[in-house]
Formats: sequence, C-alpha cells, structure tokens
Amino acid sequence: MKHPYILYFLLPPLLLQSCKSRPAEASAPESGAAAQVKQLNLAATTTHKLFYDALPSASGLEHAEGAFYVVGDDSPFLYELNGKYEQVRRHALFDTTGVVQGRIPKDVKPDLESMAAFTYGRDQMLLLLGSGASQARTKGYLVNLSEKMQVQELDLKRFYTFLKQVLKLESEGQLNLEGLAMDKVYTYMLQRPLGGGTNTLLRFNSDDFKDFILVGGEMPAVAVYHFSLPQLGGLAAGFSGAYALNGRLFFTASVEEAPNAIEDGEVHGSYIGVIDLRALPYATDAAQPLQVPVVQLNDVEGAPYVGKVESLVVLKAEGQTYQVVVVSDDDRGHSELLEVELSAE
Repeated sequence: MKHPYILYFLLPPLLLQSCKSRPAEASAPESGAAAQVKQLNLAATTTHKLFYDALPSASGLEHAEGAFYVVGDDSPFLYELNGKYEQVRRHALFDTTGVVQGRIPKDVKPDLESMAAFTYGRDQMLLLLGSGASQARTKGYLVNLSEKMQVQELDLKRFYTFLKQVLKLESEGQLNLEGLAMDKVYTYMLQRPLGGGTNTLLRFNSDDFKDFILVGGEMPAVAVYHFSLPQLGGLAAGFSGAYALNGRLFFTASVEEAPNAIEDGEVHGSYIGVIDLRALPYATDAAQPLQVPVVQLNDVEGAPYVGKVESLVVLKAEGQTYQVVVVSDDDRGHSELLEVELSAE
C-alpha cells in the first residue's frame, strides 16, 4: 500500500490556560443530589471464547460498518473480523518492512492501546491512539472506512505533552492512555495509573476534539475525573478500555504486576465496570476518587479469567442486560475474544 501521509499540528503553547474555555463542571453538587445517582449491581457471564493464533497483542476493539476491528499494541496491522468473529482481512497502518512475525519490538512499537469510531461529515472514521508512555508511543492513526481504509498518521507529541501538564506527570512513562470512547457530545480517554496514582478519566467536547485532530484546531479543553477500582492479590486494578453508550461509560480493567508502563507482568485477573456519567461531578477530587461498580470476569467454565482484558464494545442492550464483546492480550503474540452477558441493575 502507499505510505500514509503524516499530519502534523501547529499548536499554541501548551498551557492549560490557552485552551478554549467552557462552563466549569467541577463545582460541588447540591446537598443530597448524590442519591439521584444509582449505584449499580453488576453480574457478568462469559458465554463464548475464541483464540487467535495469528492476531497478536489485541489492545483495542471497535464495531463499525457491520465489522469488528482489532488493533494490537505491537502490530502494524488493523485486523478486520466479520460478524462471526472470523478474521477476514488485515490492513497495514504503516510500512511493515522489518516487522518480524507480525510484531514490532517493544522499544520502538507505537503501542496503540485504544480505538474509537466516529463520524465526520459523511465519513465513518476510526481513531487509534498510542499510549504516550514513551516518545515512540505518541502517534495516532486515522482510518477512513468510507474511503477504502485510507490511513493518516498523526503526530501527537504536543497533545501528549499537554496531557502530562494537565495530569501533573513529570517523569517519562507516567502517561499511559489505555481507553478511548466517543459519543455525540463528549470524547473520553482513560489514564491507567502507575504506583499510587488514581485511575483517571479525561473528557473533551467531541466537536472540539474532532476539529483538533482533523483540521489542526485549537487544543481542546479538558475536564479530569478520578476513580477507585478494587484490588486483587494486593494490587489495584487499572483501566484498560472504554465504550460509551446511553449515558454510561463501560470500561475494562486488569490487574497486572508490571514494573512500569513499558514492561509486561503477571496478570491476576480482569474486570468490567460501568461509570454512570451523571456521577462525574463527584469524581473531581484526586484525594477522594469515586468508587465505581465492577465485576470480575470469569472464564466460560466459571473459574476466574486470568487473561489481560484490553478493550470492549457493547453490541446491544435489552433492558439492563448488555451483550458485550471483549478482547485480551496474552503478551505472547496471541489474542482472545470473549462474549459476555453483563447485567447492570
């Protein structure tokens, strides 16, 4: 394929004060209003599991135009699955020369950890983002599904520098974006913490974010929210994927004994959780992160699932029951897909 053209941004100084101003949403809620946000009880049943020998390191999943798209964090390809989850095509995101066995070495991989679908005019797009954990991981890719899978490479170094300033991250490797979701109003990014940090949600106005990504508009304003997830084996769970639907942000989280955002570690288990987006005003204090409901994933046999779940899509809802599809990475060049029935009462 032709080499993708590279889209660079000329941006103003990356100071939070330079962002477009929008009405503040971080003010304290009125007394008693918290009772209006229902605490959900979650239950999850894994009904089906598939193994992919030739799809490495699944890290992002999206459903668009009747197909499933999977990206791997060390793969140069975007994988296309049909409605039966069968791999039917793979699309090169960039030059694959020198890629060995479909995988890119850890120190130079773009680490594409998240993906979301959105529309822009008449075009259906996929946006893939690197984690930002190193200089090699500050790229993104736009895939135009309406224009024969046309690919644009995005240089996002300045954007990630801006996010590190917002999150007050001073050291290389602390930024670790793992989830991306978009709806008609907002764009959501999930930051997976290292050490004692909180799981963090970054929220942007979607129109502003699209203008920034697609036409080099102003840096979009961002609101920041903090969440507490459970521990497993003495280790806290961390965000790994996101999907927005009907006023809820569905997310995956995993518990991995990794020394930093670059290296892999032993995986102890994974979760699915739900953030009621009406509760965001209660999640503005990093010192008091909001606890959100989660449920640990089991294997089809009922035992705890020990794979590293990385992303999800919610296919449909029937009342408070959702059909969810998740993908996981085994860190050995393979991937799995799980069908999950999620109840959120």
